[in-house]
Amino acid sequence: MARIWPVVAALRAARFAYAPRDYARVLRGYIEQAGIDRRNLVIYATDIGALPALLAAIDEPGLARRIIVGDFAPFDRPQYMQERLQSMKDPASAEAMRAAFNATRDEILQNVFTRGLPATSHYGISDAFREDLAKGWPSGELTPADAFYHYYSHFTRDQQYFESNLAKLNTPVSVVWGEQDILISKDMGEELASRAHAPLRILAGIGHFPHLQDSAATVAEVRAAFEAE
Repeated sequence: MARIWPVVAALRAARFAYAPRDYARVLRGYIEQAGIDRRNLVIYATDIGALPALLAAIDEPGLARRIIVGDFAPFDRPQYMQERLQSMKDPASAEAMRAAFNATRDEILQNVFTRGLPATSHYGISDAFREDLAKGWPSGELTPADAFYHYYSHFTRDQQYFESNLAKLNTPVSVVWGEQDILISKDMGEELASRAHAPLRILAGIGHFPHLQDSAATVAEVRAAFEAE
């Protein structure tokens, strides 16, 4: 069975590459099938979900009323990314980092949300959420680390496509970023906001997951962006 799992995972990745571009198609398809009123649709997308949302908006102007993004890597700027993410982005080290992520599953699930934050800024997540994360990381076929690896194998390509087509982005964008994000530097958010002519909000004392660390402040930013003209 151990020999079969890599083959199954490879077949899955061939059908769905787990690339930003693939997730962009999923988002567009969901909005279409659900019949969502795009005139009032505001999308809040962070981490690996943000680039797909912007790619979808480039491919389909009028996708949403506004897109709020943050704490992700829109451009090919490895220097703004944590070293482990740089290693995943580099084809020469990606496979080794994939193995390391799979081997340290428990540590990742325990510390990913507060990594790099001072103890005074640590926050909890619900037991139900933590259990759901653990259940979503099976021991066979395709783990989240494997999917992450496949996402990153196409990441640079899709970042470069986004940057070269940034002028086609007509959907209004707001940028909300955690000041203490050690995974993706706020410098990346500042560059995106400048080049996209988008309002930028840096959340003091907040790390990579604003919606988990301070949900009330994040909801307030989303509402403010929703009301912006």
